[in-house]
Amino acid sequence: MTNFPEHIDPSVLRGLLSPRITRRAALQAGAIAGAASLILPASAEAAVGDSAWWASKNKTGVLNFANWPYYIDTYNGKHPTLDNLKTTQGITTTYSEVIEDNPTFYQQIRPALQSGDPTGYDIIVMTDNSVGLRYLLNNNYLIPLDDSQLSKFKANASAAAKKVYTDSGKRIVPWQSGMTTLAYNKSKVTTNKTSLKMAFDTSRSNVAKLRNRVGMLSDPIELGNLALLAIGKNPATSTPTDWQAAATKLREQRDSGLVKQYYGNDIINELKQGNLWVGQVYSGDVFQARIGGNKNLVLMNATEGVLLWTDNMCIPKGAEHPRDAMIAIDYFYDPAVAAVLAYYVNYMTPVPGAKAKMLAPTKGWQATTMANLLKDIEVKASVIASAPEVFPTSTYKLKSYYAFKTQGEIDTWNEKFAGIPTGS
Repeated sequence: MTNFPEHIDPSVLRGLLSPRITRRAALQAGAIAGAASLILPASAEAAVGDSAWWASKNKTGVLNFANWPYYIDTYNGKHPTLDNLKTTQGITTTYSEVIEDNPTFYQQIRPALQSGDPTGYDIIVMTDNSVGLRYLLNNNYLIPLDDSQLSKFKANASAAAKKVYTDSGKRIVPWQSGMTTLAYNKSKVTTNKTSLKMAFDTSRSNVAKLRNRVGMLSDPIELGNLALLAIGKNPATSTPTDWQAAATKLREQRDSGLVKQYYGNDIINELKQGNLWVGQVYSGDVFQARIGGNKNLVLMNATEGVLLWTDNMCIPKGAEHPRDAMIAIDYFYDPAVAAVLAYYVNYMTPVPGAKAKMLAPTKGWQATTMANLLKDIEVKASVIASAPEVFPTSTYKLKSYYAFKTQGEIDTWNEKFAGIPTGS
C-alpha cells in the first residue's frame, strides 16, 4: 500500500472538505449495514497498543474527547451520557466540539502526531469517507484498541460495526452513521420516485418538469460518488474510467438546465422553502425537516443505492489517558446509553439493541434522561424509532464511498469533479 504524504495536498483542503458541519441536523439509528471499507492498516508499530503496553495503562479518571458540533445528547447545557460515565465509571470528560471537517482537524493534530507528542485528545471522531482518517490509519497514528476491554462492544455491536473494527486493524469502532441520497417534494414530483434518474435524466420531458428545481452538493466526494451510482457503478470498486463517465454525466446534468445551484448544508433550507423540488441531501436533515412540518419532503430509497458514511471513535497516538478512553468507547456500546445518544442525535447507531431500549427505557438513569430529552426534542421516541431516515430497513441498498489509496487518486478525483460546481 502506498502511504499518503505527511502533508495534505492543498487540493484536498480546497475540494474535499466535509460539509456536514453540524451533526444535530442529521440522523440514523439502526444497526449499521454495509459500512465503507477502509484502507488496510500498515504494519503496526511494536509495543504501542499490544497487550503488554495496555497492561501498563491505568485509569486516571480523566478523558479528553474531541467530536463534531451537535453530535451528543445535551440537556440544560450538560451531556447526560457523559455525566453517567462519571457516575458509573468515575471518569470526568472534557468534551470539545472542535471537529468542523476531517482534513482541517487532521492538519491541526498532525504536527503532534508526527513528533510523537500528545494531541490533547484521548478520543477523536473521524469519518470513513474522508482522507483524514486514511492518513491516520496509513501512517500508524492510531493506537490499536485493547481487545480485552471491549466486552459491551462484542456483546452489542452490529456485525458491520465489528467488521469496521477488524478491517481497521482493531483501531477504530463506529460512533454513528448516516446516508447521502436524493430527497424530493412529493407534491411536486411524481416520476422516478425510486431512481436517481429523477435528478440525472436529461430528456426533454424531465428537464421541462424540473428545470432549475434540482440542487446538488458542491463537495466533490459527495458529488462524484452519487453520480457513480447514477450511472450504475459501485463507487467502492470504481475506476478512473468510471470517474470520467460520472463527471461527464454531471456536466450533462448541469448543462441541461436541471441544476439550479450547488450547495453546502443550506440545501435543506432550499428544499424546505420550495425553491428546490429535488436535492442531494444528508438523511438526517430530511428527518429534521419532516418532523419540523415539511411533510411533503421524502428521502429517496434509490434502486441504484444509497451512500453510507460512518463516523468512528479512535485513540490518537500520544493519548495521555488511553485506559479512560477504552472504558468510554466500550461504555457507548451499552444499549441504554446508545439509545439515549441515538434518540437525541437521530443518526444510525452501531448498537441494534438501542431501538428496543429507546422504545422501552430501563428504569432509572435512562428513563429519566429520555423524559428530560423529550422536553427539548419534543418528538416521541416511537416517532424516531419508526423513521426510515433513522432506522433504514433492509430494502435500502447501502453503498460504500470510494476509498482513496494514494495521493494520486485524490488528485485525479479532484481533476474530474472539483470544477463541476464552478462551470468547468
